[in-house]
Amino acid sequence: MGNPIRDLSNRVMMMFGRGVLRGVNDSNGRQQLQIELLKGELRDGVEHMQNYGFTSHPTGGDVAAASVGGNREQIIVLVVDDRRYRITLKAGEVAMYDDLGNKVELLREMVKVTAVQHAEVEAPTIKLIGEIEMVGNVKIQGNIESTGTVTNNGKNIGSTHQHNGVLVGSANTGAPI
Repeated sequence: MGNPIRDLSNRVMMMFGRGVLRGVNDSNGRQQLQIELLKGELRDGVEHMQNYGFTSHPTGGDVAAASVGGNREQIIVLVVDDRRYRITLKAGEVAMYDDLGNKVELLREMVKVTAVQHAEVEAPTIKLIGEIEMVGNVKIQGNIESTGTVTNNGKNIGSTHQHNGVLVGSANTGAPI
């Protein structure tokens, strides 16, 4: 019979491990990983627990794994990190990012969304509050309804504009009806 103290010590030492991600199976309800813990210790079908509301499909990186009761046959990956793509933040800032450069950053001075190719917001209604600045071309499909002044190149083109120098009888035109 083995030494019970040594057996307990070995189980405690094997409870947590660090390893390398070798593969991902994301076709089931539970994401399963292939990881290498100690050199040559390849484990397949290891569950990757993820926080509710957040999910990812990592392409590589390092893992932190827990072995339930120190049993290496019952491993759960708690964290996957890939330092190749990690972005640097200031204290208190938070971000979601991927390997292509797409990011949602909750920064100290703003919320910044960076899309490498295309950004799309889909909802029955969208309400933006605050001053809005658009840079680039704008295409609108559908009607435009506005209140307030409409200005183009510094000139009022809204419902209160008048055409000076265009006489109707002996007076300038009035505001549009």
